[in-house]
Amino acid sequence: MHEPLVPTIDFSPAKAQLSDVMDEVFHQHRPRLVSRHRGKERMLLVRPEDLLAMLGDHQLKVGAVYDGGEVTLRIPEMGLLGFGQTLDEAIDDLLGELRVYAERYFEEPARYMGTSRADHAATLLRFALAEEAEQRSMLGLEDVAPEPEVDSAL
Repeated sequence: MHEPLVPTIDFSPAKAQLSDVMDEVFHQHRPRLVSRHRGKERMLLVRPEDLLAMLGDHQLKVGAVYDGGEVTLRIPEMGLLGFGQTLDEAIDDLLGELRVYAERYFEEPARYMGTSRADHAATLLRFALAEEAEQRSMLGLEDVAPEPEVDSAL
C-alpha cells in the first residue's frame, strides 16, 4: 500500500484532537484522512465549500417535452421527472424530486453503491451541498431544446 498524499491521522489521536483537526480542515483548507485498523478503514474530512470546488461543475442532462400546455422535464439516467403547467413549475417539481432522491441516496448509500446508480454519487453530492440557485443552474435549462412531441396515433 502506498503512502497517502493527503495528510493522514489515526482515529484515536484524531478523536482526542478533534478541535485542532477541524481547525486545520476548516481554516487552513487542508483535507485530512482519518484511518483506523492499520489503514483498512479510512474517511476523508474536508470543508464542504472546498469539496464543492473540487467536484467542479456538474450539469444534469435534462430533456423537456411540451405537450398541450404541460411541461415534463426528465433526467433519464436518474429516472426522474418533473411536471408543471409552466416551465418554472416543472423546474420546481424536478428540483423537489432531485432533493428527495439525494436525501434517500445519502441515507442509504450502500443500497446504491453496488448498482449502476453508484455513478450518481458525485453529481448528487454536488447538488446536495449547493445553494438553491446553484441547484437550478445544474439543470442547465438554458441549453434545453424541447423534444419532439410523440404522436400517439402512430
